Amino acid sequence: MASTRAVRGILAFDGLRLARDRFVVSVSLYIIAMTIALRWILPWLTRELDARLGFDFTPYVPLLASHFLIQLSGQVGGIILGFLLLESREDRTIRAMLVTPIPMQRYLAILGLVVMAATVPLALLEGVIIQWGLPPWPGFTLAAIVGAPGAFIFGLLVATLASDKTQAFAYMKILGLLPAAASAAWFVDEPWQWLFAVYPPYCASKIYWLSEAGQPGGLPYAVLGLVGSLVWIAVLARLFLRVARR
Repeated sequence: MASTRAVRGILAFDGLRLARDRFVVSVSLYIIAMTIALRWILPWLTRELDARLGFDFTPYVPLLASHFLIQLSGQVGGIILGFLLLESREDRTIRAMLVTPIPMQRYLAILGLVVMAATVPLALLEGVIIQWGLPPWPGFTLAAIVGAPGAFIFGLLVATLASDKTQAFAYMKILGLLPAAASAAWFVDEPWQWLFAVYPPYCASKIYWLSEAGQPGGLPYAVLGLVGSLVWIAVLARLFLRVARR
C-alpha cells in the first residue's frame, strides 16, 4: 500500500516536471498545430499536385497519414518519456529509489504504461481532426494500440544511449530514422516487407494500410507487433536500469 502511494507521488512529481519543461510543452504544441494544419494541407496538396503536375497523390495519402498518426505519435510520446527518464538519471532520482520500497522495474513499467495509454487516444484524436486517409475505426484503433509500445521503445532508447540532454537531441535525430524506415516499407514489395517487422511499430503501420485498403490480415501483424514490442521493451528496460544504477 505504501509502495502504491509512493509510486503515485512520484508520477505526480514527474507530471509537474513535464509541465515545467519548455521543450516538452513545445513538442506537445507542435504536434497539435501540425495535426490542425494537415486537416487542410492534405486536400490542398492533393489538388495542387493533380492540377499543376498531373500527379495523383491520393494513393499516398494513407501513407502520409499513417506516418503522422501512428509513427510520429509514438515518437512524440517516446521523446517525452526519454527526457523524463534522462532527467531522473541526471538528478539521481532513480538511484535514490534504490533505498525506497519501490522496485525500479515497477516504476519504469508504470511510467511506460502511462505513456502508452496516452499515445493511443492522442493518435485517435489526431485522426478525428485530420479526417483524411483514414481506415475504418476498428482497424485504426487496432493500429494505434499496436503502435503505442513504440513510445516506450523510443523513450528507452533515448534514455539509455544519451548521457545528458545535449546528447539526447543528437540521438533523437538518429533514432528518428526508425519511424521513417517503418513508413518507407510502403515502397517495398512482399515478402521483403516482413524484414521491417524487426522494428515492431512497423506492424502498426501495416495494419493501418491493410485496413484502409479494405484488406484482411491485420491480426497476425497485431500479434507480431505486440510480441516484438514486449521483447524490445524487456531488453531495453534491463539495459536502461543497468545504466541508471551507475
